[in-house]
Amino acid sequence: MLCSTIRRCLCVFATLMLLHSHSGAAVLDWNTVAWADGSLNNSYQADPADPISGITIAVTANNGAPLVPWSGAPNPMTPTIARAFQGGQPTIENSLTIAVDLANAATQSITVNISFASTGGATDVSFQIFDIDAGGPYQDQLSQIYAVALDGTLIAPTITTSTNNTLIGTGLAQSVVGTATTPDTGPNSGRANVTISFGTNLIQSLTFTYGGTGAYPDPAYQHFGIGNINFTPVPEMNPALLSMFSCLAAVGLVWRHRAKMRK
Repeated sequence: MLCSTIRRCLCVFATLMLLHSHSGAAVLDWNTVAWADGSLNNSYQADPADPISGITIAVTANNGAPLVPWSGAPNPMTPTIARAFQGGQPTIENSLTIAVDLANAATQSITVNISFASTGGATDVSFQIFDIDAGGPYQDQLSQIYAVALDGTLIAPTITTSTNNTLIGTGLAQSVVGTATTPDTGPNSGRANVTISFGTNLIQSLTFTYGGTGAYPDPAYQHFGIGNINFTPVPEMNPALLSMFSCLAAVGLVWRHRAKMRK
């Protein structure tokens, strides 16, 4: 009877393991997807072979913050995918480019939310933001940078700055401000990069806000780019698979008990 139960458990277990999806690392590569100029919300399947690699990017203009066209020809309305920033890389790649002309840096900003479709969340999330710098008259600022865990807990990022921007604060209060003018392209373009990472934390979404500082209450045109987004979607544990683990555990306990009785 026990052997028969074990065989049934192992058979079902093997079947479930074959059916259970195991995901690997995925990348939302802006060179491989489309974004209608000026649209504020788009969803993608980052890995065509992985059905749980869905990712959604939503852009919100706060307090009437005016989104404007990218300054480079052919001047598409932003958000748009464009070869606008080089980020110090050997070649200029596509990034999600967003431009604003704020009337009031104290009240207006842009919020970007990135969410993952897998109900199991995502880990190893990281990406770069290009051209967080300062000039005349504007000073870029990233703030309210955090992720949301599956249980709703807020998670602080690990932020890496560059020569022409600086990190202020710690934990959930971290922000980044630009400190010097940086070219959009060319060998020095990487001096305004900001890298955001959430490491091994399991998250459902992340958010950051872009705007200006009090140094320029009515700043000039500002723009920035979001680079490729790296993440690993995590499959939700199948309830049947959990039941099977429980079944095998129970069988193991029974087997152990009988072994002790025989001794």
